[in-house]
Amino acid sequence: MAKAGKTRQPARAGASGQGSGSASAAGATAPVRKKPFNPFRFIGEVRQEGRKVTWTSRNETIVSSIFVLILSVIAAVFFFGVDSLIGLIVNFLLGLGA
Repeated sequence: MAKAGKTRQPARAGASGQGSGSASAAGATAPVRKKPFNPFRFIGEVRQEGRKVTWTSRNETIVSSIFVLILSVIAAVFFFGVDSLIGLIVNFLLGLGA
């Protein structure tokens, strides 16, 4: 059984029917300041994440590429055959009505 959280969210102004629609000083929060963008830090973080990546070897890349090409050719031949068969069936059925 899950327990309900103990944190409460502040009520919206005017949601309970009390007040004139202006926010009280106690309920107002300071705006969150956004950190400035530092391109040098960003590039450093990108390089750091790039070092964590497990890169494939040249041989693995070549074998995977050949495998994808072979499967693409097989899929193309299959769909060409199915499309041709459906075309023949449709032409035959349309020829019966003429």
